[in-house]
Parts: sequence; structure tokens; C-alpha cells
Amino acid sequence: MSIDTLTPPADTGRKTRVLTLASGSAGSGKSTLAAALAEQAAAHGQTVCVIGLDRQRDVSRLLGYDDPDADEELPTLIDVVDGICTLTEALVPGRHSKTGEAIPGLWLVLESGRLDTLSVKLAGVTAREMWLFRLLPEILGRFDVILLDCPGNLDLGTQGALIAGHEIVGCTKSQEKEARGLTSLEDKIAELHKSFGFMGMRDGLDWVVIGEGVTGVSQGKVYFDIERQVREAYGELVVVPTVRDDVKVPESYSASLPITLYNPKSEAAMAYVKVGRAMKLYA
Repeated sequence: MSIDTLTPPADTGRKTRVLTLASGSAGSGKSTLAAALAEQAAAHGQTVCVIGLDRQRDVSRLLGYDDPDADEELPTLIDVVDGICTLTEALVPGRHSKTGEAIPGLWLVLESGRLDTLSVKLAGVTAREMWLFRLLPEILGRFDVILLDCPGNLDLGTQGALIAGHEIVGCTKSQEKEARGLTSLEDKIAELHKSFGFMGMRDGLDWVVIGEGVTGVSQGKVYFDIERQVREAYGELVVVPTVRDDVKVPESYSASLPITLYNPKSEAAMAYVKVGRAMKLYA
């Protein structure tokens, strides 16, 4: 394993895209999407960082760290918030959970189950919604792409990511609960933009990604109609293709691997590759 694989990238002044993956609903496929896009962007030569904001720690698991809290030597995002380490010091290489080998070009800031205390920790901070906006400049210029994987709610973690991101990706499925989550997300973006738009915060969604979609009416008229409504509502913001329902996705989670590593030839993996290309993360 080369030293470059274990040393965080230097600040080259490169332009960094910061994508916030969010939804107003849990179970909308954000972590699956974040892990797949990160792995593929790195495989295509990009230098990528994933910052996990969810106490469930799903994206950390998919990128090689099953339970970051179980290892006291591993820094997590909450340690950065507590001032125990810097964001740079919290960077760890993404790794293949089966081989233990680092994934070249892929880094992450690990999640912690203690992220549920974020609101309490920041209670006395002025404009506390800006917490991540204040932290990110330390690693801008080090990466081509930073992916912010939000929890399945619109609490302070997600709010910080919405303000800090350069592009907002709404994640949903062909189901009513997740589709309603997009509306809740838009409402929160509009609310935050009133206070933080002067800083350059986005005023709406830039992309919408549909995961676990059906292939036609025969698989469920309700699901098919919901996907059609999402496409009608968001038009060109909806990324093509829809990632169709694929049993290999839950299998990949059980294996603690991005679907694009677990089974690159699966329908879902190939769709995620196309999604990343449509979002211009790689050629």
C-alpha cells in the first residue's frame, strides 16, 4: 500500500464541488448513492471525500468502517465538532471491507452514533446552522468532489449541509413517503435561504435521483404513478436513469461494500455509474 494512499491529499487550489445528498425522509437511498458515486468518481481518477452526517453510520459501513465508535483511535465528525481534532485530522482512507485495502483517491470523515447530540453541542453557537460551512474551507482545494451524506431528517446536521453545499441532490424512491420527503426538503431549503442566501446558499434542488424504481405499471401502478409525478414535478432536474429495484443493493449493504464494488455488473451498479456520469462527476 503506497504512502500516497494513506496520506490525505494536499491543497492544490483545485475547484471542489460540494454535493449535499438529502431528503426529508429516511430510507431514500442517500447512503447507497453516496457510496456508489464516491467509489466510481475515485475509480475514474477523481479525488473524493465523503462526510457522513448520520448517526446510523451507513455510509461509513459501506466504505469500510462498520462501527467507528468501537475504535477509540478512529476520529469521527463529532470529534471535530468537539474540537478534539481538525477536519483534516479526521480524514481516513476509504477501504474495501473484505480485503482491508485502501480505495485509491477516496477519503471520508466517519460518522458517530453521538451525532444525535449535535444540536445540544451547538446550542450556544451563533448562527449554529452554519457549523459545517465554517468547517469545510479547511479541506476545499484538496478534493475534486466532496459528498455530504445527510441523515433522513431535516435537523441541524442536514441544515448545515444544505447551507455548506454547492449543489443539492434530492434523493427519493418510487414511494409516496420518500416523494413527500422531497417537498419537505424544498420547504426547508426555502426557509434557510431566507437567512443564508446572501452567503451563496442554493435556493432549490439541483438534481433529483430516484432509487429503487419500478420498470412499469406491471410492478405496481401506485409506484409507477409516483415516479411519473416526480418526473413531471421536477422535469430536467431528475437524473436519468432511475435506479431500478435490485436485490443486489441490500446484499451489498450486508457485505459492507458499495454496490459498484460488490457487483459491478448488476443492474443497480450500472445505473449508478450512469447517474454519476449524468451529474458530470466523471466522463
